[in-house]
Amino acid sequence: MGRQALIMVVAYSLIFLLTGAMMSNATVDAFNNAMAYSDTGTLQNIAIAGANMAANYVFINKPGIAGNAWWSGWTTPVALAGGSFTVRMDSIQDMFGKWGRVQMTTTAYYGDSTYKVVVLFNPSQFSKFALYAGSMTGVYFEPSDSVFGPCHIESTLNYGNPAGGTQAYGAYFGGKVTTKTGIAALTNPAKMPTFAQGIQNGVSIPLSLNSSQLSAQAGANLFSGGNLYVTLKDDSVSYSTSGWTSGVTTKAISQIAPNGVLAIDKGTLYVKGELSKPLTVASLRSTGSSGGTVIVKDNVTYKTDPRTDPSCTAMLGIVAYSSITIDTVGSHNNFTVQGSMYSQTDGVQVKNYSTRPRGELYVLGGWCGTQIFATSNGTTAGLPVNVTYDERFRVESPPFFPGTNSYQILSWYE
Repeated sequence: MGRQALIMVVAYSLIFLLTGAMMSNATVDAFNNAMAYSDTGTLQNIAIAGANMAANYVFINKPGIAGNAWWSGWTTPVALAGGSFTVRMDSIQDMFGKWGRVQMTTTAYYGDSTYKVVVLFNPSQFSKFALYAGSMTGVYFEPSDSVFGPCHIESTLNYGNPAGGTQAYGAYFGGKVTTKTGIAALTNPAKMPTFAQGIQNGVSIPLSLNSSQLSAQAGANLFSGGNLYVTLKDDSVSYSTSGWTSGVTTKAISQIAPNGVLAIDKGTLYVKGELSKPLTVASLRSTGSSGGTVIVKDNVTYKTDPRTDPSCTAMLGIVAYSSITIDTVGSHNNFTVQGSMYSQTDGVQVKNYSTRPRGELYVLGGWCGTQIFATSNGTTAGLPVNVTYDERFRVESPPFFPGTNSYQILSWYE
């Protein structure tokens, strides 16, 4: 009996010893896991904090934009929270093979571990806006107005009818809206517009046309003075300084505009046709008080529709120092412009808008200008506007399209 009791005591002792060892190991493992989790969190926080610090530096100093020197990053480790981080900056190409994008790689070090955050920046161009207006003096968004895509008003956003009345006013904005000085209701009672992706006031983004850059990119094919008539023909252009039918020369876009820019300085650019390649056509005014105007003489379209054809690379920019005029023709009432239009000192206008036959102006892309102008008389004549945003313009733009002198973040990868 005593022997059996001794065996039981020894057995229970072994069980308690094993249980204690297992509990001790579990406690140690839990502690190690907690420490590893803490270390991993600290490592990631260092990387994210470093990436945010570097992104703020890029926002303030804008390497390579508006005369700022290129920034190579922080190659010497920066101490933070018991660890450190470095930042490397690389210039990479966009979809057209042009340099300009910036890839920022932040590497964090903590103990013997590393962690990376990769951020891709793209120069911000005005083509990202479905609608940009420097001023809305005398112009108002009404119920039938819709803007699908980003919108910026470099002044006060007006909506409603200043003449009053009982109609409820509420335009629809499908993209984010930014304004410099807020919104102003001109009717009482008035219905606030719908801002599907919000509105942010106090944002200033002044127009900025880099004429010297466009002139440089046009190179030897920069025309000067007079008129330039351009017909887009798939991957080629026909052009003349004498009219649509005389003295016409046809060249591939790769030959006449190898950098994607075809421009005239101190003259008037006429354009029409169909396009299958990326191209920016521009009318500049480097000096003097004349020229810098664009006249869209007939439909300007892409060979295939980018909304249904993912292989479509056609992307058009129409840039003017002064006005862009839709010069409607008698052969059809409706008018189509596929591309992004930019007017530095004026805006997009419809010729004879109050007397021409009633039609519609279809735009796939957007427009930017100092002023918004009426395009119809509201009832019997002119071209009410139907703007559809080209979603590609959120991250891409026509070659060397005017920029906002800042970067935007395209992706943030951890």
